[in-house]
Amino acid sequence: MGLKIISLIKQVPVPSEMRMGADGLMDRTKAKSVINVDCSFALEQALQIKNRIPDAELIVLSMGPASFEQSLRQAVGMGFDRAVLLSDRRLGGSDTYVTGLCLAAALAKLGFSKDSGEPFIVFAGRQTSDGDTAHVPSQVAENLGIPQATFVERVDLDGDHLIARRIIEGGYQTLRLPIPCVVAIAPTAIAPRRPSLAGAMRARRVIIEKLDLAQIGI
Repeated sequence: MGLKIISLIKQVPVPSEMRMGADGLMDRTKAKSVINVDCSFALEQALQIKNRIPDAELIVLSMGPASFEQSLRQAVGMGFDRAVLLSDRRLGGSDTYVTGLCLAAALAKLGFSKDSGEPFIVFAGRQTSDGDTAHVPSQVAENLGIPQATFVERVDLDGDHLIARRIIEGGYQTLRLPIPCVVAIAPTAIAPRRPSLAGAMRARRVIIEKLDLAQIGI
């Protein structure tokens, strides 16, 4: 079985334009939205591995409203093969516990679990600019029951393991993780590329795969 690499991304309001609504939730209707900065580094890390393993399949997954499709298409333009959106009105205002649970359930629905027997790596951004918690990557890993590494800025493959250089106070820690695993990428990793012209054209045509709560069993 070929390696599958899934990058989790979130579309966020431009930080300078963030506003809270009267209901206490983020008002996304009046702010320009972009891929969260840390998530863009997670996209690039997946693409770096694809450079070394051309047969690896790259999948980008996000949870949010239909407007998040623009960021998924941008990832396809960068070089991703498939794009999946978990979208359900009942997910509006979800906290990080619900987000981590549902993303893990979506991954399991797509065939990625510790018992699937398929080699896969999940990359995510360290944290998001609109939440700033850094909870979700770890919650996804715990819900899937697979190893994790956070605050990672360098990744290398070593057979069926991943070597991760992790930022810690005062220095670095090197971890050797069995695949499958979840890795949260810091914004000091390799800078993300721009979509290519050919990629942007393909992104316009790609069909975004859709999931809702019923389909993932939540």
